[in-house]
Amino acid sequence: MWWPSVPDHVSQDSTVGVYVLGTILAAMFYGLTFLQNLQYFDRYRKDCLAMKFFILVLWLFDSTTMALSMQAVYIFAVARRNLTFASIEVPESVEVERAFSFAVVFMVQMYFVGRIWQLGRRYWYLPAFIGLVSIVAFVTGLAATVQSSAFGLSSPHPAYVDGLSAASAALQIATDVMINATLYWLCSKCKHHSSKGVVRDAMVNIVNRGLLSTLMQVMTTITYFVLRPRLVWMSFHMASSKVHAMSLLSTLNSRDLVRGVAHDAEIADAQIRYRLERELNGAALPERPPIIPSLHQLRSQSSWFANGAKSAEADDMKSATDATGPGTNSASVSVSALSRGPSVHARSTTAVDGV
Repeated sequence: MWWPSVPDHVSQDSTVGVYVLGTILAAMFYGLTFLQNLQYFDRYRKDCLAMKFFILVLWLFDSTTMALSMQAVYIFAVARRNLTFASIEVPESVEVERAFSFAVVFMVQMYFVGRIWQLGRRYWYLPAFIGLVSIVAFVTGLAATVQSSAFGLSSPHPAYVDGLSAASAALQIATDVMINATLYWLCSKCKHHSSKGVVRDAMVNIVNRGLLSTLMQVMTTITYFVLRPRLVWMSFHMASSKVHAMSLLSTLNSRDLVRGVAHDAEIADAQIRYRLERELNGAALPERPPIIPSLHQLRSQSSWFANGAKSAEADDMKSATDATGPGTNSASVSVSALSRGPSVHARSTTAVDGV
């Protein structure tokens, strides 16, 4: 990790001042994540223990980065304020904070990799590739941090150490961009649409899907290589891990509660579509589907059968009257005619009505 040295002749405003402002900005984001942690543990008490443990570890790592940043600010701005910034021996807390920051970003990225797999199981290769890139970025960042600590921040570093830092930053940016684009594409397939307004939808795209965290990574890399020897990049670096944690917690806290149980509408919709697609693809459908008669045809057939039944009953009455003679009681004839049971047409009518 590059650090200003004595030959750089950097003023206090561009070093200690920027470091203090960056810590204040990181503290503001940390306050938001702290409130979101409290909201999560208060609302979603029925979440699985693995998820609760994951959020607890993430909060501990994020709190550690904040504490280490405040310790470094105290050393630079209070304990050794009479010395020039480049002559101060850089505390080890700066490198340790960087390692914990890499860990926080990696945990958040792996959570979103799992969410991508839940939203699009057909496209399993997308989370597999994104997860692989995230792992390589994390390992590369830790290697760069260890090598920087071995040589010391104030001493010149070999070229490969800066190469590891640049590769880690590029891979982290690529991972965040792929996560953001994939989530936007998969969530656009979801039929669940929120009715809470355009502002909320914009905040979901900016915070929950990682657009703000991606912007932080880009600004950290640009200022790291462009605005030397000033420490402007430290402001974005310290806020980056807090913004990543905030995107994860915002996604979890935006879930609906159904009888105390968290319900993610986007994941539920994706799982239903995935099951339907599997059942339709695995079903043995006939080459020619059966012809289903329309309601108008059923009504016309039913009226035809009913008319046929009436004519059949009239013929039975007429034959019974001819057999018994004109003086026979019509009621007894009707009973004798009906006692033989319904005709074939009547049974056909009943069958059609049952359809």
